Amino acid sequence: MNYIQRDKKCLPELAKTSEQFKKEIAGKNRKEAYAHYDSRKSILKYNTEETTKEFKKMNYERCSFCTQIILEFEREMTVEHIETKKSVPEKIYEWDNLLCACKSCNTKRSVKKYDGSKYLDPTKVKDIEKYFVYHADGTISVNEELSQQEIEAAKYMIELYGLDRDSLNYERRSFFKDLQEDEFYEGLLKQKMNSRRIILRSVFAYYKRRIRDGK
Repeated sequence: MNYIQRDKKCLPELAKTSEQFKKEIAGKNRKEAYAHYDSRKSILKYNTEETTKEFKKMNYERCSFCTQIILEFEREMTVEHIETKKSVPEKIYEWDNLLCACKSCNTKRSVKKYDGSKYLDPTKVKDIEKYFVYHADGTISVNEELSQQEIEAAKYMIELYGLDRDSLNYERRSFFKDLQEDEFYEGLLKQKMNSRRIILRSVFAYYKRRIRDGK
């Protein structure tokens, strides 16, 4: 996971939809509010041209969680609710409760509930990279040098979005192979840092280079 800069505090059309929806569910309990959303979701939408355009710019066409490029972004991108629709229906259309995700990460999360004490929002946790360790075989694990609370948060996010799934491990392993054939990696090896930090820096340098080159 990488830190994501959420440039806009709100999106005009989405804000109007959110305001309208909240008026419509006023006085309803959580179950009734969700049922109302379910009956109106074909009219009141959060995955619109406006949100898609902003996510595409904000995320560089990448998933907020696994950071993979989402090919055919406009068609394949899904909207992830940080606090789920059923648990907090009043936030269904709130911009700061939405992130874009690939279909795999969204499916892995499914309807698993939000735990505010563990959830790492990539638009709010600027040092989010420190929570994870990437290994030469492509696997991801928790940075055990963190506090116990931080370790639990990292474990939660890996499990919540399946960040250790085989397809991701394979792609990261391929990244490392490419990096080892790159002069950048040789430069890192000459620096005085442990292997974990070399791998970590290599991964994010590789991601940044791909973003820069539009790959």
